[in-house]
Amino acid sequence: MKATMCSMLLLPSLLWAQVESSEVDDRSKAETDNELVAVEEKDEPYSPEEPEVPESIAKRAKEANGLFQQREDRETATVNNPFVMTPHKPNYFLPFAYTSNPNDRAFLGEDSDSESLQSVEFKFQLSVKFPVAYDVVGRNSSLWFAYTQQAYWQAYNSNISAPFRDTNHEPEVFIVTKPKHGFLGIKPEYVSYGFNHQSNGQSGDLSRSWNRFYVDFLFETGDTAFSIKPWYRISESSKVDDNPNIEKYFGYGELNVIHVIDDYSIDIMLRNNLKSSDNRGALQVGFNFPLWGKTRGYIQYFNGYGQSLLDYNHQTQSLGIGIMLTNWL
Repeated sequence: MKATMCSMLLLPSLLWAQVESSEVDDRSKAETDNELVAVEEKDEPYSPEEPEVPESIAKRAKEANGLFQQREDRETATVNNPFVMTPHKPNYFLPFAYTSNPNDRAFLGEDSDSESLQSVEFKFQLSVKFPVAYDVVGRNSSLWFAYTQQAYWQAYNSNISAPFRDTNHEPEVFIVTKPKHGFLGIKPEYVSYGFNHQSNGQSGDLSRSWNRFYVDFLFETGDTAFSIKPWYRISESSKVDDNPNIEKYFGYGELNVIHVIDDYSIDIMLRNNLKSSDNRGALQVGFNFPLWGKTRGYIQYFNGYGQSLLDYNHQTQSLGIGIMLTNWL
């Protein structure tokens, strides 16, 4: 009887000991498993993972039934995302931009006798836009605001404290329409009507600015897209005009052509004052190609007048190499 009573009194203790022992064993096993996993993870070689690569330009255009349409579809998909800024013009960085004859006199003034600009500089462009309203002048029309900044940075010129020799600011407001009918059998895919102000934010002798109204006709055929963009300069009095006769150097409009070859594209910009005598203008040719993820390589050549506002009446020739973050298409 005493033995039975003792067994009953000791039974809870024995059961508790077994449960505690079981928990200890489980914890030990879990710790051992974790250690093994950690060892296995350490043994696995580490390698960076490339960001998701977008489909080629040509494939996107084929699926969307058009070069312009594929861009519009992707802009529409992200335009309401508060963490996404919609690109306007191409965004790029050219750490190596060589200019054959920098405009020392315009930037340095009298100091150009003792100081000089370097031929190699850092050029970049940042351009964004956002919608203000839809169906403003009928269906399939929209009102936009955009801002573009183009900078020329003497990043490697420590002798004069690596200044930005010119920074061009270009805010603009425009309405985009999709015409239903053409004229004389010619129908553009889109027509934009806009106003833009362009200046370099300087004062005194370095100040450059002008205002324009423009119409931009966008066309597309196969793997090629192009736009014809005439403009009209709003005249200013001679007292406040920072750059008289700028239209004689920039011309009265520009032609842009973009040709796509699979995931490569060539962009061409042409300006001209269309005068037989004293003819002036500019040519810019760019080539971009895929690099890493969404990043693209970019090579840009320019020859003519007006690469920057400060150089509007100075002929330059330059070649830049770098990366492009967003393309026209």
